[in-house]
Amino acid sequence: MDESKRAVPTSKGQALADEYGIKFFETSAKTNLNVDEVFFSIARDIKQRVADNDSKAEPQTLKINQPDQGAGSAQAAQKSACCGS
Repeated sequence: MDESKRAVPTSKGQALADEYGIKFFETSAKTNLNVDEVFFSIARDIKQRVADNDSKAEPQTLKINQPDQGAGSAQAAQKSACCGS
């Protein structure tokens, strides 16, 4: 495409992408140039990042400790005293 007819010059688009550390794609909604490619590239990147984060994440666990026998019987006695007879 003629550079003078572009809404954003290629050099400015590439410079901005470089500044943000992202990929640069030349697209056109008018001619549908690279629209699908950009969408699928973004989807692949997101899927990869999610997979990377999942593999780095610690497994979520919950520790359950058994209560002391003495404390447990005291609690049981308290409950039965209130509702026992």
